[in-house]
Amino acid sequence: MIREGVVNMEQEQLRHQYLEALGVSSWLPCAVLPGAAESAAWVSDFRYPAPEIPFESDRAASARSALAASGPSVSPLSKSAPTTPAARATAQQSMSQARAALGLGAEPASTPKVEPAPLSPVAEPSSLSPPLSAESVDDAVAEPSVEANLEPPRFKLAFLRVGELLVVDSVPPQGGHFGDNYQALAKAIASALGIEGEQGPAFMLPWPMFASKTLDQGYKQASIAVQHKLSKELQAYPIKAVLLFGEAAVQMAMERQEPLEQLKGICFELRSGVKAIASHSLTEAMQLPGIKKQIWTDMQPLLTALS
Repeated sequence: MIREGVVNMEQEQLRHQYLEALGVSSWLPCAVLPGAAESAAWVSDFRYPAPEIPFESDRAASARSALAASGPSVSPLSKSAPTTPAARATAQQSMSQARAALGLGAEPASTPKVEPAPLSPVAEPSSLSPPLSAESVDDAVAEPSVEANLEPPRFKLAFLRVGELLVVDSVPPQGGHFGDNYQALAKAIASALGIEGEQGPAFMLPWPMFASKTLDQGYKQASIAVQHKLSKELQAYPIKAVLLFGEAAVQMAMERQEPLEQLKGICFELRSGVKAIASHSLTEAMQLPGIKKQIWTDMQPLLTALS
């Protein structure tokens, strides 16, 4: 076993020398790798380059001498190729010897020149499609996506189901919450609209969802997340109407860019048979005087549609 380890280390030293001559770095595992097969005992003792190799064989010594005689090993990436014919011949011979020692065989033959395939016959002008008009060209040019120019959104949406009504409220992104008093106000608004029923648990959707600079958390991904949550709620329960409180809620749910002042108090159809209406956030209603009255005014078109 000892003799076998010595021979293996000699061969590995020789392999490292040839690879070094080719400008290739090589390593052996210096520790147990998880999931890998167990290495031979001599691997942990292997070092390259070894200043003194007590078990150096004649073959290794002659190989080292041959490599030393051809000059210091230089990576092909670090210096340009030899310029003189003699230097090129010497380098080619050294490379061939190294490849033969590594069992790579001779240099691959030069690739035969491939004749270009004959061009397809040109179609007659009569068989070509008519040229596009200026209007068609303008339509064919893809317009830049509006979403690409939008800043990555920052919001936090609270989802709460009250009977056949779904409430989506815009909560302040930093430190905002949707506590019992907010849920009680949402339930009171639902009762005023004539909707009673079981109240589900509140669900918070913050955006961005992850503290990462590499993940795509732009407007498009935010819209996908909000629409996915809306679709799940509308598929799971027989929702008649959706109340969108705050600018972030109405913009993300309706996929629109207008400010809240242009969208509130208008009865939309979010899905087939599902009405939606927007107004100020419940946070504003809890903190600013007169907002609750404004919310009730904005709810009138929906009240009429539900009656």
